[in-house]
Amino acid sequence: MDDGLERFAELPPWLVAVTDDDRVADALVSAVPELRDGTRQLLACKLERVRLKGRSWTVIYDLTLDGPAAGPSEVVRVRGTILPPGDGAPRRVATGPDGTPAGPPLGAQGWRAELPGLRLLLEAEQGDPGLPALPRLTDPDQARALLEESIRSSPAYAGLRIRSCTPRVMRYKPGSRCTILYELDYDQGAADPSWPEVVVAKTYHGDKGRVAWAGMRALWESPMATSGVAIAEPLAFLPELNVLVQGPIPEEQTLREALQEALRGGDPAAARDLHDHLATTAAGLAALHTCGVRLGELLTWEDELAEVREVVDRLAASVPELAAAAAPLLARLEAVAAEHPADPAGPAHRSFRLPQVLLSGGRLGFIDFDGFCQAEPALDVALFRATVKSVGMTAGGEGEAAGPEARLARGKELADLFLDRYAEHAPISRTRVALWESLDLFTMVLHSWTKAKPARISDAMFMLRDHLATVPAGVKV
Repeated sequence: MDDGLERFAELPPWLVAVTDDDRVADALVSAVPELRDGTRQLLACKLERVRLKGRSWTVIYDLTLDGPAAGPSEVVRVRGTILPPGDGAPRRVATGPDGTPAGPPLGAQGWRAELPGLRLLLEAEQGDPGLPALPRLTDPDQARALLEESIRSSPAYAGLRIRSCTPRVMRYKPGSRCTILYELDYDQGAADPSWPEVVVAKTYHGDKGRVAWAGMRALWESPMATSGVAIAEPLAFLPELNVLVQGPIPEEQTLREALQEALRGGDPAAARDLHDHLATTAAGLAALHTCGVRLGELLTWEDELAEVREVVDRLAASVPELAAAAAPLLARLEAVAAEHPADPAGPAHRSFRLPQVLLSGGRLGFIDFDGFCQAEPALDVALFRATVKSVGMTAGGEGEAAGPEARLARGKELADLFLDRYAEHAPISRTRVALWESLDLFTMVLHSWTKAKPARISDAMFMLRDHLATVPAGVKV
């Protein structure tokens, strides 16, 4: 592997520091007057997420504080900006006559704090400005009315009446998207047997809701509807709220959970089941790729390459030594891609990973079509293979004490099985799969930086080194 890539092998100390909950908690106690003087106690500090936004990192923490007057504890969410070295001195927070920070109390609107030792500026997080529909979706009364009105827009459910609903947040990425499951209750004896007992609502930041709605509608009316792969029924899309409402898919476990279970337990029967699941998933993905839906933007390998370069450039704004570190590899991969044309583009999932495959009673379902596009099949196949390898590296069990070679070997075996089974159903260029997988594995390295995941960087680099040493002839790195 090109020596320049080794510069990505270790995160800088100032970035790692903000992921240490205890260190951040100590800094908060020192910087915030009501914590320092004992007026309030910080019971826990939990990092929720770190993201590189533009050319700076943002961070979100959940702070558990003791309640006033011995009441129940409360959780306060705060958002911060990390100022990397070379970005100037931290901005000063307004102070009172005694030099202590002035302004609202911890967690209140307008509250701010500076943690100079961590080069971190914090402010109170009020709601989720990136997902304005979230309060309505999580309030049972408001959600009931919203769901009833939206689902009734479909002629098949024109008479639907919901008495009550129980919302449960399933997945939540602040500022990005939230998935909420609702158990619906109808007046006794008034419900049509075709009315759903459970529905799912998803709200997004950006246009992913619209993309998912259009893609699911098209797939629902395509041969995929009879392919044996379950896809949630698209019920409604509310553009003014950016909310997608869909029916449920039976789920006993995700394919990721099945893979982890098989690797952790060492049970031959579980391993055989996993092989069957991978074969069925490969057949289902091939069915998706060949279903004939012509909808969505065209996404090429060159587009993905440009995105990778853009992420490297943003990282280099804060970490200059990364500026040219990836250039030799990416240029060589680009040259090889030009010599091996892409397979014809068709419908593609775009984010096809193990958690996007649901298993139930021997059947499977595909979810999360918010990236639906047109692309060569290697896009989905390569990303799935990279994810299988990654889970194989981290799943506990008999291989946990083994070295990285043994841990990666189990994932590679399963990834190769998946590719072989896919090729039995649809043509695919293995060279193109290798090229896409090169970018996917390098992206895992980059995500260790953009999401500040110091525990993942070693495995990500190991997988990338291994892959680049075994890519098809002509890809010299």
